[in-house]
Amino acid sequence: MSRGKLDKDTARRVEQDLPNVVEVRTATLNLQPDFISMGFPEGSNVPKAAVCLQDATSTLQEARYALFEARAHLVWYREKSDPPNEMFAVFFAKFYADDTALRMYAAGEHLANAIVNMLGIESKVSTFKKLAKNANVISKQASVGMYLIENEPTHAVTAAVLPLKKSDECKRTRKYRDQWVHEKPPIIEGMGIEYERRNRLIVDEESIGVSIGGGDPSHYSVEQLIGFMKPALVSLTTAIADVVDYYVDFLGKNQKTVW
Repeated sequence: MSRGKLDKDTARRVEQDLPNVVEVRTATLNLQPDFISMGFPEGSNVPKAAVCLQDATSTLQEARYALFEARAHLVWYREKSDPPNEMFAVFFAKFYADDTALRMYAAGEHLANAIVNMLGIESKVSTFKKLAKNANVISKQASVGMYLIENEPTHAVTAAVLPLKKSDECKRTRKYRDQWVHEKPPIIEGMGIEYERRNRLIVDEESIGVSIGGGDPSHYSVEQLIGFMKPALVSLTTAIADVVDYYVDFLGKNQKTVW
């Protein structure tokens, strides 16, 4: 069972401060990699950047939809459903918030690949990543960001992605996604009794025992998830839009007419 249809006023309230991704999505759909390929030498990776940017904006659009649905389900099951159903509100909000975090990560990876192909820095980033293992750099977006900050601090693309690295909300969204994928998913308030992955035996000087029932404390509420994912999505949208603008300008300055 999912939510019912929201009236127009409620829908506007739910999406009021979500980023507009239509313009940047449209801009990338106007990038035609086949025609771009005709303006660059054989073997150039610049046309591949157009495809990566299309992938980034497609995933960004999906992340925006997921965050809308997280908020919409909260409103529906708390305000519109008769009777209200808090269990459904939390379940569906968490489901779509999880999806938001996963798709934002994927969009960041697509953006990183676009930058690498556009600037022709694949080998440099790969070498840099090997040198940065001690910094626990795993993702493409993290290694590209670190490379740009260290080697191209004044570049327009660096200026576009730097706010993502500085954003506390982006860090929290990334941390949540990483835990969700690689560890015990964070415990969410209202999702019932859950346990951390640890030994339950409690040993002290006077006794040995086990705490029975009750589970472990939650890490987040769904309101907290939505609260930091929304500004993170805004920051990601701005970064992608800035990189798309740079790419369009780059094409105008470097693409050769061969037909």
